[in-house]
Amino acid sequence: MARKKDIPVDVRNLVISHWKNGKSICCIGQILKLSKSTVFNIIRRFKKTNNVEKKQRSGRPRTFSEREERWIMRQVHINPRTSEVKLTLKGKSRFRKSVNPETVRNVLRKHKYHGRVPRRKPYISKANRKVRLAFDKMYVKQPTEFWENAILVDERIGW
Repeated sequence: MARKKDIPVDVRNLVISHWKNGKSICCIGQILKLSKSTVFNIIRRFKKTNNVEKKQRSGRPRTFSEREERWIMRQVHINPRTSEVKLTLKGKSRFRKSVNPETVRNVLRKHKYHGRVPRRKPYISKANRKVRLAFDKMYVKQPTEFWENAILVDERIGW
């Protein structure tokens, strides 16, 4: 579901002033480049509450602001091995907010950081890298007949 676009208060006031001057909903929509349903909803809310200001959103207020979340993400980017508990303690001293480590974990998950350890990969030294590259270059321009007769073996058989 697409999020509704917030109409600025000054535009809503314009809708109400046009409506009070006797213009139709369709005409107001064309003038202000708004849909008829948007204009209708603004007028309906004005009739009900005699106000065009934004209503306060329901739900629990955010623990961290966007700026604080960016700071947390920057800390994780600098050192990915930092635990949530340590981040919580750093955040507590920096923002003077006492939060649960689970809150920090939720922020990290929201930004696609999950607590998983990467698979260990074998170390390939620079010398070995050069040897492998030379070997690959030696066979890269071989004709297709050569590859039809070649037997390829996976070097990780023991795994």
